[in-house]
Amino acid sequence: MNILATLSKPRHQSKIAGAATLFAFTLATGMEQWTGNGLSVILTDITGALGSSADEASWAVTLYSTGFATSVALTHRMASLLGNRRLLSFACLLYAIASLGCAGSTTLGPFLVFRVIQGFAGGVFLARTLVFITHQYPRSERALGLRIYAVGFFILGRFAAPIAAGWLADFVSWRLLFVGAVPGMLIAGAVFDRYAAKHWSEDVEEHKPDLLGIGLLLTGVAAFQAVLSRGEIDDWFGSNRIVVLAVVGIACNLLFPAWQLVPANRKPLLNLRFLHDRGLMAATVLGTVLGMQLAGSLYVLPQYLRRVESHSALQTGVLMSISGISGIAMLAVVPHMARLIGRLGGKTVMAFALFVQMLSMGWLGYIITGDTPDRQLWLPLLLNGMFVGISVPTLALAAFIRMEDAQASSARAIYYGARQLGASLGVTFVVALIDRRATLHSSRLIESLFSRNLSTLGVTIDSSNAGRVAALVSKQSLVLTFADVFYVMAAVAAVMLLFLPLLPSAPMAVVPAESASTETRPQMTLSPIESNV
Repeated sequence: MNILATLSKPRHQSKIAGAATLFAFTLATGMEQWTGNGLSVILTDITGALGSSADEASWAVTLYSTGFATSVALTHRMASLLGNRRLLSFACLLYAIASLGCAGSTTLGPFLVFRVIQGFAGGVFLARTLVFITHQYPRSERALGLRIYAVGFFILGRFAAPIAAGWLADFVSWRLLFVGAVPGMLIAGAVFDRYAAKHWSEDVEEHKPDLLGIGLLLTGVAAFQAVLSRGEIDDWFGSNRIVVLAVVGIACNLLFPAWQLVPANRKPLLNLRFLHDRGLMAATVLGTVLGMQLAGSLYVLPQYLRRVESHSALQTGVLMSISGISGIAMLAVVPHMARLIGRLGGKTVMAFALFVQMLSMGWLGYIITGDTPDRQLWLPLLLNGMFVGISVPTLALAAFIRMEDAQASSARAIYYGARQLGASLGVTFVVALIDRRATLHSSRLIESLFSRNLSTLGVTIDSSNAGRVAALVSKQSLVLTFADVFYVMAAVAAVMLLFLPLLPSAPMAVVPAESASTETRPQMTLSPIESNV
């Protein structure tokens, strides 16, 4: 009997099919993280190869995040219509093709188009993984599945990817970073095609697609992203094009939620009524800001190392992997933290994570110079990894603390879509801040320099040393600029603390394994509340 014919009938898949599907999810997400985290290390190399400015190169990150967020919003409906097997296999194939397109691009335009396609394909995996674990794993086994998945893609995406990307950029070609994702995606697609169930229990919606909602979402997101990408270059609202795009974006982004909530719309793309749940509403707001923190730090740290410290791509990748190691360690010790989290509740744990991020970013802002020793960067990088490893699962738990399993797909589309839009906003904000603060600091340094009588110091500026003086001013202005950015990110983390009271106050209960499983060996498991993550 064909195993695929029976997978969609029982609530839980067979152990072989379930393990194979989880492996495919881990590999696919790992490859998606591979290109995303590796790209942050090699943006400087891409800038030169594609003939673009640093601002334009950042679009490779923001456009990807926008495509990712749009995909997350649509994924639960696409899975209902197409089935998981077709959707996941196609997403892997599409990501592989787009990766080859990125590798072969010789100008910025085609590269950005393929990055949008990558983002749309990559957005399928994250939310569907968590829905898969929710629907197909017994509660007593979900914690183990989540840890295997998270540690697996963290190793690929946050530890191995920066090092590999740096080595490839320095010694071979940055293009091979994208080529390297192709075999992994094709393997994951083949496994999905062989083992993934067509539909998972309680994961089917019978109504037709919300075509108007889809149109409003795509138009609003596209217009909004165009404003963010072109605003700094086109002098923001001094440009008629930016004004028109802003009006269209605002209108569509207001009409979309209104249409989703109208009773006449019996087929909403996203069931925004779930936001009446306090946990999901608060976590969606916090998740947007969390996305800004995650993407902003991932963008700014390599930029500082390469533009100010003048590190090679490989040196930058090795330093960035320190943050990855710390994040993996946090995920590894989650089982041992479960009782502590259960006693303190999600608010306290999230507050601790934000304090760690404040310390990490504030420390970096305080210590950076034009040649800060690498060893002084290790601790703040470790702290940044701790923040990622703690905050991501904790806030995801708070988002779904009261959600029923049957609501998992649509609710996760709301939360992760908001978090990814926050990521796009974060990178755009950091790029604009770097540009404005660099101009400000540069003008102040020049003004201070020429306001002094340099001859009394035995210093003269002439054609022989003007270039060196200009380079020194430029570098020092960048040091001050990146210090400002790190301080601002610390301040954003502090502002997030103000929103924590919005989270539900009920702590995360911990139950003994014996009550959730027939196994006799004592072990820590997640309660029904916690296992909804």
